[in-house]
Amino acid sequence: MSTGNGSGLGRLGLSSVPLILMYHAVDTVEHDPCMLSVRPDQFAAQLAWLRSRGLRGVAVGTLVAAMHAGRARGLVGITFDDGYASVLRNAVPELLHREFTATVFVISDRVGQVSDWDAGTPWPLLSRSQVGELAAAGMEIGSHSATHAPLAGLDAPRLEAEVKGSRDSLSRLADAEIRGFAYPYGSMDAAARRAVRDAGYDYGCAVRTPWAQLGLMALPRVYVGQQDGAGRMAAKRLLYRADIVVRGQRS
Repeated sequence: MSTGNGSGLGRLGLSSVPLILMYHAVDTVEHDPCMLSVRPDQFAAQLAWLRSRGLRGVAVGTLVAAMHAGRARGLVGITFDDGYASVLRNAVPELLHREFTATVFVISDRVGQVSDWDAGTPWPLLSRSQVGELAAAGMEIGSHSATHAPLAGLDAPRLEAEVKGSRDSLSRLADAEIRGFAYPYGSMDAAARRAVRDAGYDYGCAVRTPWAQLGLMALPRVYVGQQDGAGRMAAKRLLYRADIVVRGQRS
């Protein structure tokens, strides 16, 4: 793994890119137009599938440290975007049961509110005390910006507020160093990646990352949803690096 290429953005070779799973809510819901929620029983089955393959789910901070030490084999990053309250209620017990950890990316200015940015899914977000409970349970708290705004194209003052401001706020809330950032909607450009680096984060999680942009400030992730049974999980594990190559050729 290369930790720098002159840009300070921690470039990665394709063979060094880890498998990182991207979840949102873990709940039984009636209306889910964006396919963001996984039922608790399906989530448990997905974790059991990982364990049956000799894989261990970990927070991305743990994964990145293992990458630096050359000990990332067998580790899979588990992440949750948006900071839904259902993660504490339904996901954490299943993670702890298997001695797994995860990173929960929280929107600092939306703590204790609902996810009204997606039509028809105003799901409860973690409260201030629940963020503390997550941290106490051994989960990593990361930032998902201050307001959930797309970052690509933002001017410098707004970028600083969304990236550095959210880190400062969540550090106080969780009483812990905030090491990771996830770009809302996967929206990022070079300025956003530099802002994440300059704010002091160790890594940034994207969604789709073209080959040329692979690095610690733009770690790609694999979406996981309700429809992902054992066969689909196996395919996603097998093909995630090939997908990066295809996107790189199109970029």
